[in-house]
Amino acid sequence: MLLELLKRYWFLLGILVAGALGTLLPQLAGSLNPRSLTTNGIVVLLFVITGLSLPTDAIWKGIRDVRLHLYLQLFIFVVTPAYFLGSLALLRGVLPETFNVGILALACLPTTVSYCVVFTQAAGGNAVGAMFSSTLANGLGVLVSPLLLSFLLKGAHRALPPSEVARILLNLGLTILVPFAVGQGIRLLFTRQFASKNRAVLGVVSNSLILAIIFFAFGKSARSGLFRESAARLLLPFAFLAFSHLLLVLASYAGARLLDLSAENRIAALFVAPQKTVAMGLPLLSAYFAASPDILAAAILPLLFYHAFQLLVAGLLRGSPWMGRIRQGNPAAGGRA
Repeated sequence: MLLELLKRYWFLLGILVAGALGTLLPQLAGSLNPRSLTTNGIVVLLFVITGLSLPTDAIWKGIRDVRLHLYLQLFIFVVTPAYFLGSLALLRGVLPETFNVGILALACLPTTVSYCVVFTQAAGGNAVGAMFSSTLANGLGVLVSPLLLSFLLKGAHRALPPSEVARILLNLGLTILVPFAVGQGIRLLFTRQFASKNRAVLGVVSNSLILAIIFFAFGKSARSGLFRESAARLLLPFAFLAFSHLLLVLASYAGARLLDLSAENRIAALFVAPQKTVAMGLPLLSAYFAASPDILAAAILPLLFYHAFQLLVAGLLRGSPWMGRIRQGNPAAGGRA
């Protein structure tokens, strides 16, 4: 019985173990991941596997799904900032003022690219649709995020320098599009039958790599000093961010259900809509608050916590029974496939 449970829920247990080990052994995580090279390599490998696993006809179907892409962009750049702006107005004086700037900055950021696609793929969702929407959001975010933040803070707009924009776009191409294209090329030329027959094995490999990413992400958060701050000072803001992320996850699914999106697209919405990027967030916030280093520290702290927490939630969702019911189109899970 115990072995059966471990076999069925090994990924969920792995999420908790990876997060705990990353927090308890941050120096080990850092030594195994110098300058995030290991994490970047894992992301590249995951997108090669994604390209290897996906049938080519599914790619064109995912790109053409206009309703999904419009919904996700509106959720990322309208619904989420509006929620955080309204929530902070209601909680005025409750949360530390320095954290409010960071929370609003977090609200304006685009979604992750690599992580949301990887989790969507692992959960059986529309990975190509997630990839297109997240890449589009990051492209738009270069201009939209600073403008949104300026509006929310009612401050002067500070755009990212062109060199930083070029660096971000180049990084997206090298870590996502190129590896995905390589995987597709290998599939089409050599291993189409192998990939189809060994999807389960490829899935186990992908999930194991995801656990490594979570280990390194929690280790990075611990090394940054995130867990060394005063518990009394951080407890309430972090509880608010954790609650907000869970609420946004549920809202993203409810919106996808209301629009009668397919089961695969609902899964994509769960992982794309509520997540926020560190890869673009850190350079964007660094450029925006370059003249205010004290504000920059407060702006980055909520993002680091939110990033680690969203990975934990995504991992738990990926292996949850609820996800299985969504894939099967169970009415109790909210809809039709």
